[in-house]
Amino acid sequence: MHGQTGTRTDLLRNSILDSPFQPHGGISALNSTLFDINQSDVTGTVNMASPGAVADAICAILARHHPDFDEVLLRDGFIDLEDIFWGRSAGWLPCDTPYHDLRHSMSTALAMARLVDGHAVVHGGDGTALGSELASLGVLLALFHDVGFIRRLSESGLKGAGLIREHEQRSVEFMRGYLAAGPLARHAERADLIHATNFARCTCDTLDGLSPQLVALGKMLGTSDLISQISGRYYLERCQHFLFQEFVAAGADRTTSPGGETVILYATPEDLLRKTPGFFEHLVKPRLDDEFSQAYRYIAAHFGGDDPYARAMQRNLDFLRDMIARNDFSGLQRKPVPLMPAP
Repeated sequence: MHGQTGTRTDLLRNSILDSPFQPHGGISALNSTLFDINQSDVTGTVNMASPGAVADAICAILARHHPDFDEVLLRDGFIDLEDIFWGRSAGWLPCDTPYHDLRHSMSTALAMARLVDGHAVVHGGDGTALGSELASLGVLLALFHDVGFIRRLSESGLKGAGLIREHEQRSVEFMRGYLAAGPLARHAERADLIHATNFARCTCDTLDGLSPQLVALGKMLGTSDLISQISGRYYLERCQHFLFQEFVAAGADRTTSPGGETVILYATPEDLLRKTPGFFEHLVKPRLDDEFSQAYRYIAAHFGGDDPYARAMQRNLDFLRDMIARNDFSGLQRKPVPLMPAP
């Protein structure tokens, strides 16, 4: 990892525009020739099956208003995260969570880069601009925000999904060490901004007392995690095939009543889908609008007034509500493919 692999970092510095990534554990052709619109981001322009393509897009975005950002640091981050998710990094087992896979982490980082850029468009001249270091920090925290789902070698008896209740804190602890070993060491304690993605924790507990720039960064981080998921081209199918599977593995599909009885929250994948609109209206939307102060508005600033994330979210939710009203989920015929090692 960076700070420990000087030879690789020196090589990258000498060839900064190369993309030394092997998506899907070595299928480099996916980086370009096998681009599929269904593998793309909400704009249809970034191949989300290719870490190299996502890294290229993020670096191009940050360069617009933060031309002195550390590109090597960001590209190193993609290499390190891919190594961790594929079990190629010493001490780590491969990712086994198909919903919280590498694609989700990269999608969150891409949304975060766009939010950061939009923030620069809106606030670049009013004294609350982030600056290059915080912009890079925000993208790295987004990229690694779910690394806590990855098991250590000593945790081979666990399933990654079983870490759902503690994965944010695990991610924070990992990032404190990761940042401390690199050029953003002075921001290592800001790894706790990852808790802005934690639904079980009030945003105020994470952001109160921080500078306006760090508060904005935390709100954008929480926003990027949510909008990147719900806008995804396969969001509904990923909930049906992957998220329900993770909930069952974690025991998050059920709870215990005050009387000690087991209460099933999600009986089937379709039951989870039926409850998704309510989850959005009662939990996600208030969080985006109130706790995160509509930070999603920076997406439109980045895109010059357009918001493809909002349109894609609305499209997914409208399609889901229509299926629920008809009591017919046969419209979900696509099978999503997780970006993770084969079992």
